[in-house]
Amino acid sequence: MKNSGFIKRLRLRSLVVWLFLPVFSLQAQDEGTENIGKLVADILERYAEELGESIDYESFYDDLLQLASEPMDLNAVSKDELERLPFLSDSQIENLLYYLYTFGPMQTIYELRLIDGLDMTDIRRLLPFVYVGEPKQRSGRITWANLLRHGKSNLLLRMDRGLEGKAGYLPAEGKGKQEKYLGDPFYASLRYRFRYSKRIQAGFTGEKDAGEVFWSERQKGFDFYSAHLQIENIGKLKTLVVGDFKANFGQGLVVRQDFTMRKSPYVVHVSPRNQGFRKYSGSNEYRFFRGVAASVEFEKWTLSAFYSNKQLDADTLGASFGSFYRYGLHRTASELKKKHSVNEQLAGANLRFLHRNAELGATLLYGLFDRDFRPRKTFYNYFYFSGREQFCLGLSYRLRYGSLSFSGETAWSGKNALATLNILALTLPSSRAKLVLLQRYFAPEYQNFYAAAFSEQAALSNECGIYLGVELHPAKYWKIAAYADSYAFPWLRYRTASPSFGADYLLQADYTPGRNLSMFWRVKYESKQENNSNSTARIRSVVPRKQSSWRYGLDFICGNLSFRTQLDANILHAAPAKAGYGFGALQELSCRFRRLPLRLSLLYRFFDARAYANRLYAYEKDIPYVFSLPVYYGLGSRCSLILNYEINSALSLWLKLAQTLYADDRRSIGTGGEEIRGNRKTDLRFLLCYRF
Repeated sequence: MKNSGFIKRLRLRSLVVWLFLPVFSLQAQDEGTENIGKLVADILERYAEELGESIDYESFYDDLLQLASEPMDLNAVSKDELERLPFLSDSQIENLLYYLYTFGPMQTIYELRLIDGLDMTDIRRLLPFVYVGEPKQRSGRITWANLLRHGKSNLLLRMDRGLEGKAGYLPAEGKGKQEKYLGDPFYASLRYRFRYSKRIQAGFTGEKDAGEVFWSERQKGFDFYSAHLQIENIGKLKTLVVGDFKANFGQGLVVRQDFTMRKSPYVVHVSPRNQGFRKYSGSNEYRFFRGVAASVEFEKWTLSAFYSNKQLDADTLGASFGSFYRYGLHRTASELKKKHSVNEQLAGANLRFLHRNAELGATLLYGLFDRDFRPRKTFYNYFYFSGREQFCLGLSYRLRYGSLSFSGETAWSGKNALATLNILALTLPSSRAKLVLLQRYFAPEYQNFYAAAFSEQAALSNECGIYLGVELHPAKYWKIAAYADSYAFPWLRYRTASPSFGADYLLQADYTPGRNLSMFWRVKYESKQENNSNSTARIRSVVPRKQSSWRYGLDFICGNLSFRTQLDANILHAAPAKAGYGFGALQELSCRFRRLPLRLSLLYRFFDARAYANRLYAYEKDIPYVFSLPVYYGLGSRCSLILNYEINSALSLWLKLAQTLYADDRRSIGTGGEEIRGNRKTDLRFLLCYRF
């Protein structure tokens, strides 16, 4: 009870900020538009709620920023180019192209409002990536002179530092204590990006995590390096990538490393895009290939092939290893021991045939480790892959007839294990309603390290289910989206001692009367079976875990001032552990000064989620190339300040200061080497960007 007065003041402060900040924003000056960064962040936030940390946010963010840096001419755009925008559905793309075919070139960007299926929310997201007007001058042939004259470069230097001391940096005291970090508490990264039109991209990344050594007898410079060169559309050569790259084919049952569609408020967007090869520009040290990849087009046929040779982090024991180490952190002696301890070679190919509204494809993947993979066997991982060689073959298909489309992929891995995913999509006349039906089955024996597709679990194995998504436009400015997903797990899972089943339901209403105002209301219900943690029996029974969650969001722009309000709540109705609730409130204010090349963003969040099962996930605005999705657990608040100063047309500076303050009597934050004594955590980030 000693903190009861502080808690009351904290709640009162959060209420005052939440109620009165919108009033101040209404006093802003002229009507304005959202900047590109805000739109990209909005796209990421809505997908991230369901995907958590499973996607490569960094590369996804980088790809969208590059698309925005060279907008597409709507009057000359192709289907492949539009498919690179993940917020557009197949029917929206078809309707846009049909409009251009029927009525000819657009005279103004406002004609987008005449296209069936495009509401104001879709148009607002589309605007940073397209334009209507005089075609921009092409860069011409690829010559050294043109590369130097028309090429665009970006150089980014980033440094982060936690201001409180962590256990990993303190001297170890006695046996059994936490290992000491070998490096300093600074995170540092250096990125270089070069782009010549849409035909050549090159880049370099160097990164050192906090706690890692930058310079020693063993380590010279950054802990992680990545580089790539991508060339596109030269004769019959569609794509050539040398260095680090990602491969994406079919529905992802054989190989997919790019952004993966799963359950989200975009209920009818469940089919993946971005077929083929793309450069890798992130800093995740695991989910990418390193080698060479190429695609060649012959009229209706496209042949793609790649080879990768890469060192992986793993827990090794003699001539075998039991698990992969995917965190990319090498701060202690034991973590350094895992670094690059296993070699992996991969070879793959894809043959794709495209004819009008029909498409067929075949994908082959073969992998070889230099050590045996021998995971520790338990009941739930009885079917896990073991050995040195992995093989997978998949057949993908797509057929479109009018407003009806059917697509899918069926794949086989070792031991003839089957995986299949099939999608039936229907768009009703005038695009007032869209329906998607998705069926999936992944056998428990199906094992593939590089598969990523629509599923309830991260791994595509031991799952079957039916998903139905519906999107309606009942009235002007309104959009209703809903999905129902029923799934089952034929075999045991981690923390589930028997075959189990579950179901998810979501309903969301969006109201977007204009480009400067949008609101949404969302409710979600989930029921899933888990082990009964309260049971003392030797063989635990499974019990249902039922949870409801709600979210309200408001975005408003007025002149150079914009604000975002968000309310979150959840209730655990029944669970293996004690039921509880979670609540959070956010207010964010962003301002762009007219007479100063300065932008700032202020954020305040209050959260009350006493039980870990009621934790809250919410997107937090950050500096470029950083995606923050903090987990809020306990009672407290979080404040952050972001400054962006344009020193000149080529040089810009970003600074972020954020602090989380807890009021639930905790004496420490975090565990292990990341443990902080006290009830507050403060982070500082710095980014310098040079464009030339």
